[in-house]
Amino acid sequence: MPSIADYDQMLEAAAAAGPVPVAIAAAQEEEVLVAAAQAQSRGIIGAVLVGDETAIRELADHAGVDLQAMRIVDEPDPMQSATRTMQIVAQGEAKVAIKGQLPTSLFLHAALDRNAGLRTDRLISHVGIFEIPGFERLLFITDGGVVLYPTTEQKIEIVSNGIIVARSLGIQQPKVALLASSDQVQPELPVTLEIAGIVAMKRRWASEGALVDGPFLLDTAVSPQVAEQRGRGGPVAGHADVLVAPDVESGNIMAKGVTYFAGGQMAGLVVGARAPLVVGSRADPPQTRLVCIAAGALVAATLATEVQ
Repeated sequence: MPSIADYDQMLEAAAAAGPVPVAIAAAQEEEVLVAAAQAQSRGIIGAVLVGDETAIRELADHAGVDLQAMRIVDEPDPMQSATRTMQIVAQGEAKVAIKGQLPTSLFLHAALDRNAGLRTDRLISHVGIFEIPGFERLLFITDGGVVLYPTTEQKIEIVSNGIIVARSLGIQQPKVALLASSDQVQPELPVTLEIAGIVAMKRRWASEGALVDGPFLLDTAVSPQVAEQRGRGGPVAGHADVLVAPDVESGNIMAKGVTYFAGGQMAGLVVGARAPLVVGSRADPPQTRLVCIAAGALVAATLATEVQ
């Protein structure tokens, strides 16, 4: 797969790789129904809708969504719908779990329940996929939503999860930048010492097909001109695909800054379980939900290929 540079290319690639079976928890939400119908009509997914069947049909009728090609599992209780969704995925009837009309915390709790069958020994983390006006490539930011204050071991897993998502979108050798408030390793900034240790794991990153470097200031990581001015060499400086934040607060603020000040758009998903988990915001319009679903489908298709 060629490297995907924008959302239109992502949708085309997902259609070429699909249809991927997905299950939607608490599907009684108009935006997610519209997005699922669009994704199914494009050949990206085949959807199972888990939720309040009466509400789903009423919302679909109001939005002009044709449900004939979609299977509905009637489960009015939101928590039970999340549990049933994870069972469907664990049984292999779906390859992606998608959040509908329920809180993200309940959705993730159901996914990580030891009886659900989706939990692994790996860490789950959030990866945001950003399309930014004037930026020539997609940018991946992690983790801005799941792991609050990652330990060094958790941060290593966060890097690996970011690599998986970037590679699923056609980036053959993702360039990963670990961010800090300095471009240099400084003893008075413990995070820079931690980053140096992670970067030194050359054999691991080579085995995962990625280039990992840091510490970097944000602008040094993404601007070739700034990197050159600051004397930062190497293939990652100025050309990063994946930005790894030091903690959830900085990751979340960076993501919100991209969307609110730079006019960027974000498609988000959680990886590290046996299947991708799509956790779009309730405020997201159907088009954003569509891109999130496409991202989940591409990651699932890549994981399935690697297993084979």
